Amino acid sequence: MTGQKSTYSGLKPNPQTLSRDIVAGLVAAIAAIPDGMASAVLAGVNPVAGLYNLMVGTPIASLFTSSVYMAVINTSAMALVVRTAVGDISDPDQQISALVVLTLLVGLFQLALGLLKLGFLTRFISNAVMTGFLTGIAIIIILGQLGDFTGYATEGANKVTQTINLVLHLDQVDPNTLMIGLITLVIIVVLDRGRLSPVAMLIGLIVATVLVQALGWTSVVLVGDNYDIPSSLPTPAIPNPSWIPDMIIPAFAIGLIGLIQGAGVSQGYANPDGKSPDASGDFRGQGIANIVAGLFRGLPLGGSLSGTALVVNAGAKSRWANILTGVFVAGGVLLFAGLIARLPMTSLAAILIYAGYQTIKPKRIRAVWLTNNLSRTVMVITFVFTLFLPLQEAIFLGVALQIMVLVFLSAESMTIKELVRLEDGDYEETPAPAVLPSHRVTMLVPRGSLFFAGASDFEEEAPVADNTRCAVVVLSLRGHTELGSTALNVLQTYARTLQEGNGRLILADVQDNVRRQLERTDAMDTFGAENVLPADSRIMGSIDSALAAGQAALAALEEQDSSVT
Repeated sequence: MTGQKSTYSGLKPNPQTLSRDIVAGLVAAIAAIPDGMASAVLAGVNPVAGLYNLMVGTPIASLFTSSVYMAVINTSAMALVVRTAVGDISDPDQQISALVVLTLLVGLFQLALGLLKLGFLTRFISNAVMTGFLTGIAIIIILGQLGDFTGYATEGANKVTQTINLVLHLDQVDPNTLMIGLITLVIIVVLDRGRLSPVAMLIGLIVATVLVQALGWTSVVLVGDNYDIPSSLPTPAIPNPSWIPDMIIPAFAIGLIGLIQGAGVSQGYANPDGKSPDASGDFRGQGIANIVAGLFRGLPLGGSLSGTALVVNAGAKSRWANILTGVFVAGGVLLFAGLIARLPMTSLAAILIYAGYQTIKPKRIRAVWLTNNLSRTVMVITFVFTLFLPLQEAIFLGVALQIMVLVFLSAESMTIKELVRLEDGDYEETPAPAVLPSHRVTMLVPRGSLFFAGASDFEEEAPVADNTRCAVVVLSLRGHTELGSTALNVLQTYARTLQEGNGRLILADVQDNVRRQLERTDAMDTFGAENVLPADSRIMGSIDSALAAGQAALAALEEQDSSVT
């Protein structure tokens, strides 16, 4: 049972735990500041956009998500899709205008899903699709930062060709830029293994910045060389509706990615009351946060597994840890805005390269690879899509591929069994007969989906009834809450075939939903209301009742048949 009532729990500060939340919020802010700027660089926008969203979006999300501990911050996957949408807009003002609309649309999409209680939709994104997608994202992140990391302006249609271009021009790499990047990366890797892990990125940035200034290496590109860094807090922006047509598809993809990643956080961290967070509640919280972040010129935010793990391990006890994260980020920007412009771009690239490396999960990849051929194929194809196609197309194609696999599997698993009553009153499940016997009640149970190809498979596997006489088929629909139009047509055709031989098709264990379908589509006229038996919570009792109805129908049909002959 999900914790619906926990959505606003923990808003009143607890004096006994507030100090722990303050420490956790400070630790999270220290880690989030360099990560936020790096995410903005990854998105191809001003680094402050990755801080503005933390100032306003993270606290807002903490107020409204069902999950108490979820850290709604920048994520690399979302930032990369942002880049495909706004990264090529050269005019800074126009780029910010587009970003405002993009983030707003992401929030509106997520909020709508939450209000409609569609949190269950995340179940339809398979582990194979997400593993292929996130692994591809990780490779793109790493390859995409090699230009800033080495000081060489790479060229190419995608990250793979840009990397090849770099390899072919290693003589044009700036040694000073590469040295600072390597120093930053080594510091992060070493410190991340110990107690200083939460501040590893910050220390790496500070050391690199000091070195560049002390050595006077002017060839090293700084953040201020590429972006104008404001020294004040963000003010609300007015959205420009003209950007909506261009932003709506990437917004849908970004929102979907954020919700899927957030669902992973919800599953991994129960609320303090022990209840699991409500996925739809988390959708609403993330949606509201992105609407506010958009109005304040921020990047889209999403639930972060690593960010949540950090704040929990730092001692978070309530929502106030993530609320205070935003407060501390705002304070840091006000105090150190001047230093942001002096950060080396190669150091931010080093942070992203390490983040990309951490995103690669060999155990998860191996598990999918060893599961079966279909899972392996879906993962590999999604991975290739991600490397060579726009990311919003890659995720949609991956999901479409998974849907095709589900349809294929549902059709492949469709079988028909016969239930045969034994002398002791129990039932035995046996393969359905190829030819339907005359003057007998045959109870059939379809195993698998009756949608799409599954309905056609039922038509092929059902016992042939063309030459039978006085045959009664009792078809149990237990567990089938919906029937597609294809299945309805197949069942009606089978019923008419039986009726031509003075037989009858009885539908047993029919759910209310299915009964209403039969009535709406006039299929009830074909079967006859007396031959549609409602579902019964008693499994054995339901089978016995259906068999008794079939035997009564058979007796009536045989009497009718004998009177005719």
